[in-house]
Amino acid sequence: MWGNTDHLPAMLVHFHRAGEKIAVIWPNTNVVANTPDLQSALAQNFPQSVVGLGQIVATDDKTGAVVFDASSLLSDILDLNNILKGSLDPGASYRLDSSRTYFGQTKAFPRNIVIEADQTWATEAAHVQAADVAPDARSLQMRIIYNFAEPPGNSDYRPRYADDRIGLYDAIYLQYNNDQARERQLRYFIRLNIQPSDPSKALSPAKRPVVYYLSKTIPPQYRAAVRDGIVGWNRAFERIGISNAIEVKDQPADPNWDADDIRYNVIRWVTEAQASFGADSQTLYDPRTGEEFRSGVLVSANIPAGAARGWKIFIDPARYGRDTDPMPQSFVHDAFVSTLLHETGHNLGMQHNFIGSMAYSAKQLQSKAFTSTYGISSTVMEYAPTNLWPRQYPQGDFNQTVLGPYDYFTIKYGYATIPGTQTPEAELPTLRRWASAWSNPYYRYASDEDVSWANGHASDPRVNQGDLTNDPLAWCGVQLKMNHELLSTVNRRLPKDGSAYEELTAAFSSILRSYTNCASLPSRFIGGQYVSRAHRGDTHAESPIVPVPRSQELRAFRMLDQYLFSDSAWQFSPRLLQGLGYSEWAGYGYVSWPGYGNLPLWAYNPPERHDYPVMQNIARAQARVIDQFFNPLVLQRIDENPLESTKSTMSIDDLFTWLQTSIYGDINSHTRSISLVKRNLQTMYADKLAALVSSPTRGTPSDAQALARHELTTLRQSIGTALRSGSADAITRAHLENLRQHATLKP
Repeated sequence: MWGNTDHLPAMLVHFHRAGEKIAVIWPNTNVVANTPDLQSALAQNFPQSVVGLGQIVATDDKTGAVVFDASSLLSDILDLNNILKGSLDPGASYRLDSSRTYFGQTKAFPRNIVIEADQTWATEAAHVQAADVAPDARSLQMRIIYNFAEPPGNSDYRPRYADDRIGLYDAIYLQYNNDQARERQLRYFIRLNIQPSDPSKALSPAKRPVVYYLSKTIPPQYRAAVRDGIVGWNRAFERIGISNAIEVKDQPADPNWDADDIRYNVIRWVTEAQASFGADSQTLYDPRTGEEFRSGVLVSANIPAGAARGWKIFIDPARYGRDTDPMPQSFVHDAFVSTLLHETGHNLGMQHNFIGSMAYSAKQLQSKAFTSTYGISSTVMEYAPTNLWPRQYPQGDFNQTVLGPYDYFTIKYGYATIPGTQTPEAELPTLRRWASAWSNPYYRYASDEDVSWANGHASDPRVNQGDLTNDPLAWCGVQLKMNHELLSTVNRRLPKDGSAYEELTAAFSSILRSYTNCASLPSRFIGGQYVSRAHRGDTHAESPIVPVPRSQELRAFRMLDQYLFSDSAWQFSPRLLQGLGYSEWAGYGYVSWPGYGNLPLWAYNPPERHDYPVMQNIARAQARVIDQFFNPLVLQRIDENPLESTKSTMSIDDLFTWLQTSIYGDINSHTRSISLVKRNLQTMYADKLAALVSSPTRGTPSDAQALARHELTTLRQSIGTALRSGSADAITRAHLENLRQHATLKP
C-alpha cells in the first residue's frame, strides 16, 4: 500500500475493561450536545462500535496497568474485504487468511505508538492479473499500520463553522442543543491550527508553523519543484497577516528519524507498475473538532513521464510545429508545482472547485503577463487542462503555477483572525459576510458532486473537469480543430526511426481521447441548469436554479452535430490507420492454454485486435452522449425546464427532433451511400429509442416514451421511402432493411 489514510479516518479509541478482557471501542463522535443530560440521552440512543476484545494476560500490582492480547488488530478492521472487491477483479474473491497473518514491526514515539499488522489476503482464482504487482497474485500481503496517538492538545484551537458557499472540507455532526432547530447538522471546517504569533501586528510569524519533510526517496532533481509547490501557499497566509506558515525541510540524516512518527508531515514518493494517479493528499483530523493534526502528500513517480508525453504529443507539434521534442526542464518543474499546489491545498482543507475555470476569458489565458500573476483558473483546486492554444493565438502559461483569487479568498475564510471574537458563534456574522461573495466569478465554488454527469445529478454546464475559459463551448471549438489537425498529422511525426509503432498508437489514442472529451462537453448544456450557491440577499445573488436558455442549448447541439455525430468529424487517412499497431512481445511464461504461465499485465497485456479499434472508440463516445440525454433525470429537466424559465428553453420534442435530423438526415435525403460511422450510429440510436419505449428506466417521463415511439414510426416511414427510391448501394440498402427491423417495436 502507499500509506493511504483515506480508508479509515482518525477515530477516538477507548479501552474498556470487561471482566478479564479489554474491549477496544470506538465511541460515537457523530452526535453532540451541550448539557450532561442530553449527552446521557445521546449515549443511550446512539451506539458505539467494538473493534476487538482481548484477554488480559498480565497486571501490574502497583499501578493496575494491564497487558492484553491485541490479536483482534489482525482482523479486517479496515474492511479491506470490500475495498479489494472494488479495486481488483470481483471474481477473485480475496479473503483474509488468518494462518498467514501476523504482527510486524512495533514502534514507540513520543506521541504515538505504531503497531503493524501484516495481513495476507488470498484467493483460489487462477490468473488474477489485476493484482499483478505480487509475485503470486493468489497471495497479497497488505501492510496495515495502526497509529495509536495522543489527541491534539492545542488548547488555543477554535473550531470554525463551515459554509456551503465556501469549498472547505467539513466535519459533520448531529447537534441536539436545540429541539426546535430546522436541521441538526453541525459543520466545522477541517483545518490545520495555523495562527499568527502576534495578531495585533499586520504581519507576524506563524505561532505553530506546519513543517513538511521531503522523503529521501524523492529524486533530488525534483525536490526544488516539490518544495516550490508547497510553500507557494505562504503567499495566501501572508495576506492574512501570517508569515512562514508552511516550512519544507529535507528528511534529516538521522537514523532515529522515522516517517511513522506522527510529529512529522511527510511528502512521499510512490512508484506503481501501472500509474493510477498524479498525487494524493493525506490528512488526519480530530473527529471532535475538525482540527487537523497530521498531513502529507503522496507524489507519483509518473509526473515527469506524463509531462514528457504531454509536451511531445500536444504542445511541441501544436504550439511550435516541431517534432524534435526539445522539452524544457521548466515544463516538468511547473507540472510538479501545479500538482503540489493542488494537493497542499487539500492539506489545508480545500475541496475541489470545478467552476474555477469559468473566471477568466480566452484573451486573459493567452496573456503570459496575466497567467503568471493570476493562473489559468481562479483556483489551483480545479482539474485544469494544459492551457494550450494553436500557433495563431498568443500563449499564456501552460500550467497553474500560482494561487488564484479564489485560493486567497478561501484561506482568508478558513484561517484569518477575526478581531473581537472569542467563540465560533461570535465569528459567524463576519464569516457569512465573507461567504456572500459567491456570485463573483473569482470566488465561485462547485465541487465533486457537481460533476456527477454519469448519473444525471450534475446539471450546471459551467462545472466541468478539464475545460477552460468563461466560454467553454468556444474553447472546445478551438481545441477540437487543433486536435483534429494533430490526429491527421501524427503519423508524420511518429514513430521515430527505429521505434516501434506503439509510439504512434499511444499518441493517437491520447489525442483521440482529448478530442472526444471536448466533443462530448457540449452535451452538458442540453437540459442544463445554472446552479447558484448564493443565499438570498447576497450580492448579485441569482435564483438557485436558472435553466440554460434555448439559444445556448441549440449552439451546443450544433457543435455535437458537427464534431461528434457527423461523418466529417471522423475522417482518417488509411495510411494513418495502417500505422496504429502494437508489438507482439510476450516474454517467457506466456502460452495460449490456461493453467500454464501467468504474465502480469505490466509485462504482457495485448489488445484483442492487432489494429486500432477506431470505430468502437467513436461509437462509445457517441453512445455516452446519447445515454446522458436519455438519463431519466436529464429528460425530466428538459421536460420541466420550460416551466422554470423566464426565457425560452428547449423542449423535450426539440431533443428528439434535433437528434433525428442529425442522425437520420442522410436517409431522408436519399443518400446513395451511408458511411460505416453513420451506419453504426443509426443502429445504436434506433436500439436506444426502442428501449426507451419498451423498457424505460424508472423515472423516464412519459413524454420521452411518446416521442421515442413517434420517432421510430417516422424512421420506418423514411426508410421505406428511401428503399423504394432504389438509389442506395448494396451495403446501404442492407443497412436500411436491418435498421427498419431495429426500429420495429415487438408486440
